Amino acid sequence: MSERTVFLNGEYAPESQAKISIFDAGFRAGDGVYEVTRTYRGEPFRLDRHLRRLYSSLRYMQIDCGHSPREMERITLDLLARNRPLLKEGDDYLIWHNISRGVSLRGTHAAPATKATVVAYCVPLDLSPYAEDYRRGAHLVTPAVRRTPPECLDSRGKITNKSNHILANLQARLVDPGCLPLMLDLRGFIAESSAANFFSVADGVVLTPGLRNVLEGITRMEILEIAAEEGIPLRETDLTLYDAVNADEAFLTTTSFTILPVGLINGQPLRKSVPGPVTSTLIQAFSRRVGLDLVAQVLRSARPEAKSVEEARRGVGR
Repeated sequence: MSERTVFLNGEYAPESQAKISIFDAGFRAGDGVYEVTRTYRGEPFRLDRHLRRLYSSLRYMQIDCGHSPREMERITLDLLARNRPLLKEGDDYLIWHNISRGVSLRGTHAAPATKATVVAYCVPLDLSPYAEDYRRGAHLVTPAVRRTPPECLDSRGKITNKSNHILANLQARLVDPGCLPLMLDLRGFIAESSAANFFSVADGVVLTPGLRNVLEGITRMEILEIAAEEGIPLRETDLTLYDAVNADEAFLTTTSFTILPVGLINGQPLRKSVPGPVTSTLIQAFSRRVGLDLVAQVLRSARPEAKSVEEARRGVGR
């Protein structure tokens, strides 16, 4: 087998042959939900939590995917088994689920479709864009675009329409092409990045926005658990840019890169070298949890001129 396999509407097909209708509601109106699970050492991590979130989003959007959660778990594991032989040693997959309302000729009116479009596929995890950030810390820039308020669309739903986050990315990158956005809510408090949760560290306490206007990330859940196990104080609270730029450390969490140290916010370096001691402790604890050296995996994907794993662990401040 030389081509990855995709699950599409009850059938397995080669990736190049998987097609959907131009009248699909997901394509025409972003009318659908999605979920992304990653593997560590080739095995899916917290698939149960990801599928629970997927089905919560489906219920919120009133979409019946035609499969029970147990059936979807079986499909996902079967799909991974079919694609695992193509995974290079030391690499991992992102397992995507995309489910739309289905084919409808009535466009954006949420007209009943014949049946939902259900797609699942595996994408090789590309960590190379984050290798430099692991060494020096990511740069977060605050765009003028605010996070869609929960009064309009609940942030906990993982919806395929990502225009809000895309515009935030585009606007932030006018300042720094290599940055990531740090989005605020309508009240002026920090919400999240375009695809990651935000954490800061002040006086040894880890702080993160509550769930009012952020996606409840699966990696975020893990950080809350790990912090408790490691005896690190953690508090969910409203955070302002004043809090962020005066923090000792900061980091982002998401399924793909797991934990990404932050070095600058709106051009201002944080107080401690990157990664800071609390961030390093969490990275090491997460690495033990998944049986994989997270920093080493990211830096293996770096350009040849990237520095060593040892230097990244020591931290290189700006």
